[in-house]
Amino acid sequence: MAKEQLKEAIREQQGGVDALTEALLPANTSLFDTDRIVPKANGGTYLIDNTRVVLPVVHMERHNILRLRTEDHDELKAIVDDRVQILKLRNKVNNQLLAAARGVDHMTGPTRGFLEAMLETVKAECGKIERRIGKWMKATDDTLINSAMGVKGVGPMSVAYMAIYADLAKARYASSLWSYVGLDKASHERYTKGEAGGGNKTLRTQLWNLADSQVKSRGAYRDVYDRCKHRLENSVKVTKTRTTEGKLIEAPWNETKPGHRHGAAMRLVVKYFLADYWFVGRTLAGLPTAPLYVEAQLGHDKPVDPDARGWVY
Repeated sequence: MAKEQLKEAIREQQGGVDALTEALLPANTSLFDTDRIVPKANGGTYLIDNTRVVLPVVHMERHNILRLRTEDHDELKAIVDDRVQILKLRNKVNNQLLAAARGVDHMTGPTRGFLEAMLETVKAECGKIERRIGKWMKATDDTLINSAMGVKGVGPMSVAYMAIYADLAKARYASSLWSYVGLDKASHERYTKGEAGGGNKTLRTQLWNLADSQVKSRGAYRDVYDRCKHRLENSVKVTKTRTTEGKLIEAPWNETKPGHRHGAAMRLVVKYFLADYWFVGRTLAGLPTAPLYVEAQLGHDKPVDPDARGWVY
């Protein structure tokens, strides 16, 4: 049975109400979710006897992924979501125009003109939204936001995304944030076919922009990048890497492509920033902190060292 048909059948079976709250379900099946009674981890499947339909917010609350924010942070979330949607539209229109310019798609003159005008409109709207985010960030009295914004090379956009996505109350360890973003494992291990996962891609993309800014502007985390890259250039430790043809092989770090070593160093910049953000945020909130495993047990250099990198809190 197709999923939409399954939703229709179960909604009728439930009398048109949410299975958990008895709130009225909307007529549009796209506006409510299916929920397995026996979860996937225990072998549950989307069969009619094991499925109920619920409202999305209720569904998120059931799985403990509903993020409750203050009113002003809800406002910031709405503006950031605006930016995410506009960026998706900008990328889509730009890709359509590039495909025509490269000759892989065909497009008439009027359509090209329409899309070019749309792209300029979308770019202008994106600029307006980013200025709104910047204005919100300057006006806030949130101590953690202001502390992060005071670090050299850290901009308002990255901190805004952190403020709305990173739930420090749930992140017991700094590594919890790494896992949430999708940096707890190598990229080739991040996804399993047929399974959800990979971390918060939206936040990860923005943090990658932060790392790029740190490297180019010689920000507070540039030293993390330089030390990691130098270490890998001289390391004979074997890692998994991809050939030019995309085949996954094993090779010493010093024989991998420069782009792989660059990516690994950028990844470490993001992880160190997240570790500092976690420590400062948890400290300001009066929540317990603990040394990272790599520092406490393996004797690595300090991933958490906000004072040395210019955090004031």
